[in-house]
Amino acid sequence: MRFPSGRTLAHQPAPPGLYASTYTPELGAAICRRLAAGESLRAICRWDAAMPTEKTVWNWARAYEDFRLMKVHAQSVARARSLAARRAADAAARAAKGPAGGPRGRTGRPSGYEPGIANEIMTRVMMGEGLEAVCRDPAMPSVGTVYGWLRRHPEFLEDYRRSKAMVEEILVEQWCEPLPWLGERKSWPLLARTVRAAEQAARRLSLKRYAPPEGPKALVVHLEEADGTRRVLYPAAPDPTGSASRSGREPRLDRDGGA
Repeated sequence: MRFPSGRTLAHQPAPPGLYASTYTPELGAAICRRLAAGESLRAICRWDAAMPTEKTVWNWARAYEDFRLMKVHAQSVARARSLAARRAADAAARAAKGPAGGPRGRTGRPSGYEPGIANEIMTRVMMGEGLEAVCRDPAMPSVGTVYGWLRRHPEFLEDYRRSKAMVEEILVEQWCEPLPWLGERKSWPLLARTVRAAEQAARRLSLKRYAPPEGPKALVVHLEEADGTRRVLYPAAPDPTGSASRSGREPRLDRDGGA
């Protein structure tokens, strides 16, 4: 007597609990609130035993769009606050130093700042060249000198930010212009791949330290409970009852605003 075999070549689901995600909106919002307050993701994941690993957080950002938006928004808020504090400190230092370099006049070697050299640096950066590559040119100042100019000359900093913001658009245009026309079937996929590659190259050249000074747009995430009530999940204050736990519950989220 033969018994039917239980083997099959069909796709089988993962064993229950082995690859189950531990993400909850409350835990994700708790992480994002701490990011917005200025903590680094590494510090949150390394020193708090209740938090997941850093790799797990990055996987959550890829798997859950709501968490990705909260994470991007929180990091942008922290970055804008840091830039504002840095600008205030630099302005106070310039005001204390005075136009003559201090109460006893200028001391030490002058900075050597020249608008012509600054414009050439911004042009080359705008065309997709990295700052370190620009400063390898013997005719250009060192990287440290350029960073000093960015801190001491607000007009140069604003122009540098505008140049960085235009890198992606210029790179896409430069990379797509020489593409040959191979017919509709081949040219459109080639164009899409080229645009993605140009955007990735522009993101690698972006410098977060000198990002635009304005902060992100408002982002409010609401959590809808089982009884139909809604409460603000992000950027609300932490819940003292400890709702940011791995409860496994997946309520529906509604977003207002954008990242």
